[in-house]
Amino acid sequence: MLDSGLGGLTVLAALRATIGGVDVQYFADTANVPYGDRSLADVAALGYAAVEHLLKAQPSLIVAASGTTCAAFEAHGWPRADVPLFGVVTPGAAAAIDLTRNGRIGVVATQATVDSGIFERTIVALAPGARVCSVAAPTLVPIVESGRWASAVARTAVAGACRPLARAGCDTVILGCTHFPHLRKWFEAALQTGVELVDPGFACATAAAELLRPMRAATGRTAFLVSGGAQEFARNAHALMEIRIDGLRHIQLSGRLKASGTA
Repeated sequence: MLDSGLGGLTVLAALRATIGGVDVQYFADTANVPYGDRSLADVAALGYAAVEHLLKAQPSLIVAASGTTCAAFEAHGWPRADVPLFGVVTPGAAAAIDLTRNGRIGVVATQATVDSGIFERTIVALAPGARVCSVAAPTLVPIVESGRWASAVARTAVAGACRPLARAGCDTVILGCTHFPHLRKWFEAALQTGVELVDPGFACATAAAELLRPMRAATGRTAFLVSGGAQEFARNAHALMEIRIDGLRHIQLSGRLKASGTA
């Protein structure tokens, strides 16, 4: 599993809730967070490097637990791998289409993800009559990564992101960055009663669990590879979700990353 930082923990938690007996190696690229301020080419290169590290563990599958990384892979080619690679965008889009009653779907995501248009394209491809309102919320990932997920600053930032969605009459909203479910209570407070919130990470984890279920149960061990401060990540991960950490290691990503994906 790979993400820019703490966001993918929502996907990890969903996977653990669905199928506990799997070993997970989680790559957190905290040295380069937030991804939403970077070009898709940069994010793709970082994603290729993370996948390269994860493949050394000979995994059964890899989950790109980051909407921005999925957008970057779509634009520049998904990494070459001899195992399935799951993303969060298509499962999230499909879940929103199933839930919407009026066909108006909101997407709140990072700037890079919104600019890429990946959620809108995927939704319209699956449901041509759908109307999509996309909102970039660039301040939310730094808020989560800095440990301020329960603060008034977080509440205010989420409320601002939700106003355009309310004006557009969206009855279903996709939390298009895996960091954003950490702020779910603020989204629920800011949106009207009856608006459905979609966590793409949950839908992605459900799909991944179905593939893993027939395999032999493992120990349920969780190990983390962290490109930034490993101990700081561990403290925040525990404070945010009381996540169990069985292994923790710092990984230095190359400063000269080359795209190695396929179109």
